[in-house]
Amino acid sequence: MDLSERTDKDARRHPWETSRALAIEQIVRGLGLDAPCVLDVGSGDGYLLQRLHSALHFRRALGVDIHLSDELAAELSRSGVELMRELGEREYRAELILLLDVLEHVAEPGQLLQELTRERLAEGGRFVITVPAFQQLYSDHDRALKHYCRYSRPELLALVQGAGLEVIDSGYLFSSLLLPRAAMVGRERMLPRRGAVTHGVGAWQGGGFITRLLHRALVLDNRLCLAARKRGLRLPGMTVWLTCKKPS
Repeated sequence: MDLSERTDKDARRHPWETSRALAIEQIVRGLGLDAPCVLDVGSGDGYLLQRLHSALHFRRALGVDIHLSDELAAELSRSGVELMRELGEREYRAELILLLDVLEHVAEPGQLLQELTRERLAEGGRFVITVPAFQQLYSDHDRALKHYCRYSRPELLALVQGAGLEVIDSGYLFSSLLLPRAAMVGRERMLPRRGAVTHGVGAWQGGGFITRLLHRALVLDNRLCLAARKRGLRLPGMTVWLTCKKPS
């Protein structure tokens, strides 16, 4: 969860967030890394990193987010998962760097990729990257979250390759959300919203039944996307994902 969307710490997690965690777990498993040291850049409140650590048993897991205070980082850290505002001068190199819905917040994303590769990626390390898909779907929600842009898969590939990285695999997630999002954006452009944007994963107020139902539907959606990718098909979706490494 983006910390700007964190409202009630005791609220249910949005089905998008819980289903996304399972999809990222599947993508990370596909890299075949054995108990890696992990760096989650833009970790938010650490929910996803903690879920991955519980499932995959990382050797060490650090999450950094510039919106964390020292007090909040200490509150949100758990056994095996340490959160902090920044690494600073700490010497730490990771076999896996997560950049999950981060690059769209960055004015110079290629520069960030180069810096992380040079200063934080261990030899033989990997990146897992996700970004929101398709600039045509840019909306008030993106503006509220201070997104510079949304990406198509070819645009993300070009960005990563321009930073000197070698793409391993790529695809989309959340195919079922494309049409609802397109309808929402179309309505927004015909009937501009007045006032602040309040929707987002941190504002979820669905009951237990609808939360579980949507979670299961989105899990199936992402499993279909990833299964299709294994068969050489890329179903378009709301999120672009990509794995990459330093060239040999």
